[in-house]
Amino acid sequence: MPKDYASIFIIGAVIALAIIAMSLFYLLRAVKRAKEIGISKDKIKTAITSSALFSIVPSIPIVIGVGIMMSFLGLAIPWIRLTVIGALQYEIIAMDQVEITKMAVITEPMVATALIIMTISIVSGPLFNLFFYEKFKNKLVDLQNNNKRLLDTITGSLLGGILAGLASYIIAAAIFAPKATPNPDAVTVTANGYITLITLAISMAVMLFCGLLIKLFKWKWLENYALPITIIVSIAAAYGLSFVPAFA
Repeated sequence: MPKDYASIFIIGAVIALAIIAMSLFYLLRAVKRAKEIGISKDKIKTAITSSALFSIVPSIPIVIGVGIMMSFLGLAIPWIRLTVIGALQYEIIAMDQVEITKMAVITEPMVATALIIMTISIVSGPLFNLFFYEKFKNKLVDLQNNNKRLLDTITGSLLGGILAGLASYIIAAAIFAPKATPNPDAVTVTANGYITLITLAISMAVMLFCGLLIKLFKWKWLENYALPITIIVSIAAAYGLSFVPAFA
């Protein structure tokens, strides 16, 4: 594991405190505004509970990702990266452009290069929103009003392209990866394509099952828990499948 410096921990603490402060600021403003427009306390509590649930449970894979990245980037940098913005799938892809996951000895220049690549890759989204979001939003509104079907096709295609790109990278890398690493002392991270596909199928089945329960038995309360349940079951399935000898 690379050496950690006190300055990096200080930077990480400042960033984390800033995010917590912004979250509390907007939470208090939202509660105040809800009371002003006459929303009941029960509805406010329900909204807060649902939001917390949808924030905490999806964070479980992020925490796992932080643990994986710590082996290559040290303790503080993964927390800084995934506390602000990012996801394990493309963070590892960006990080491994310097093949850091295949090295027995990780040097400081390698960590710095990996971090620069990760930062440049992820900052494109916020920069686009900063300079072009308003014009882009207006175009979407016009398209929504004039041709909703075309808008649905475009957004669906974009989402499908992103998912296909990430999935194909993981699956192809797992299928065509060499069986033996050239350096036995290196710490490596590989994804098994079959486990990925089976986990995807399980997650789809769980979500479909939850949807059927909601529709058939009118379990409206399950709507707030369907996604968290699916995530937890998928994580457990992927972990369990990793012990199957056929996928070793």
